[in-house]
Amino acid sequence: MPQPKIDPTKPDALMLELFSDDRWVKDRFAEHLAQELLELCESLAACFRLMPALNEAANRTGSVRTALAAAFVFGVLDDILVATKLLLGGKLPAAGNLMRQVVEGIAMAFLCSTDNPLIVREKTKTKAAVRVHYWERLDNGDSLAQGHLALRQLEWNARTLGVSGDAVARLHRSKDHYNPFSHCGTVTIASRVALEEVGMVYIGGHFDPAKLEVYRVEMNERIGLCRVLPPFMEHMLATMTPPAASPAITGQPGDPA
Repeated sequence: MPQPKIDPTKPDALMLELFSDDRWVKDRFAEHLAQELLELCESLAACFRLMPALNEAANRTGSVRTALAAAFVFGVLDDILVATKLLLGGKLPAAGNLMRQVVEGIAMAFLCSTDNPLIVREKTKTKAAVRVHYWERLDNGDSLAQGHLALRQLEWNARTLGVSGDAVARLHRSKDHYNPFSHCGTVTIASRVALEEVGMVYIGGHFDPAKLEVYRVEMNERIGLCRVLPPFMEHMLATMTPPAASPAITGQPGDPA
């Protein structure tokens, strides 16, 4: 199906665009990125297969903390899926904005993985660091537990949470990559302009062959992230699973070993 043209000065044309399923856009993505799409689905499916165990552990624990942690993990997987649907609909800025929430969701899940107090505001020259039970503040709607702060807070608490510096650095790189898609700027302007046809702009979803490498980078970013999510999910599961009880000791004090 060729790219349709609409007259945005006519209400009925805009109505058609609002209800369009962007089939022609999705067909172009499927044609050019079939292998990447298959790899993403395989990697993401492996993550979804780990969710039942995580949900079961959270329910068994029965705490608000574990419920929040499991909800953030599921949200990460769902957001990757929806962000990719937006990409395949040719809506690159919206897709990138949602991928930034994926990064924040991972950080917030980590912050909900402990009952220990965590640093949520760094020490300054005049004020001591603020340490709180993160999940409680989050549950109460505290502004110090907002998503845009989570990655920096994860960095401050990485050692306490058992998160490697490499993992934190990777999340920072991902967030830096997606920040330009989350705010108006030259990146969002370029996303609506045909790169090789002067004067051509797109309304709604589109596929621009000149942006194929950009699309491929976006797919590979998602694939790479999905491939490192299983260890993250196993770590989260371990925080919800109490250690095995030590064997009972029988006998009376003073009995020979």
